[in-house]
Amino acid sequence: MDTLSGLGIFQKLKGRQKVCICAFGSSNTERFDTGMHWFDFLHLGFVLNYGANYCHALNAGVSGNTSTQMLERIEEDIAPYRPDLTIITCGGNDSCPGRNISEACFRDNLLKMHERLSRFGEVLFQTYYACDLEKFDQPGYAVAFPRYMQIIRDCAAQVQAPLIDHYTRWDRLRKYSLSNYRLLMRDSMHLNRYGNMVMGLDLLRRFGFELSADKMDYCREGLMTQCILDLLEKQALEIRIEQ
Repeated sequence: MDTLSGLGIFQKLKGRQKVCICAFGSSNTERFDTGMHWFDFLHLGFVLNYGANYCHALNAGVSGNTSTQMLERIEEDIAPYRPDLTIITCGGNDSCPGRNISEACFRDNLLKMHERLSRFGEVLFQTYYACDLEKFDQPGYAVAFPRYMQIIRDCAAQVQAPLIDHYTRWDRLRKYSLSNYRLLMRDSMHLNRYGNMVMGLDLLRRFGFELSADKMDYCREGLMTQCILDLLEKQALEIRIEQ
């Protein structure tokens, strides 16, 4: 798995410059539940490796936001902090048929977000973890959601921005064992503490951070699930090679 250790923020940190990382999204990003959130894990990785004084974290998640609403609040919620790295995670609300955000509009909003946030620093796109599509109750929602995740991949490729594709990784587990996948979910759209842990551990690894021995016991359940996701990813790669 490729790491993101080549990002410019690491050069700043090595030069003892302070950096700000921002998580920008909706309820997938907003910290509204007990336990460590996925962004907490990533922030902890920076703090343990570079010191709390050198890495500040901004959680700019607002539940219910569409990409249109996120775009509208960049100047008020993000611009004053001028983050060196912004992680964009959206699409769940946009893909809901009742919100009336077309695929074309979603794509355009993502590109505009990238353009505006790039004024301050680097921008990273990430997909959702795979949501529990079998529990979606609105007609067309379960069909639309994967398409909007693909738009995120396409936009990242278009602007040559880094991408973390949680959806592909998590969807293998959802299809392989729905009951075990649901152990990571708070409801059809949101992670519980264990799901946040798994996503956080994946982010730590992608950013090139290693979990120290004294943290392993706390993360036991997340590490076991991460191992299963790794095995399913390896299996999928082997199948593609054989074909």
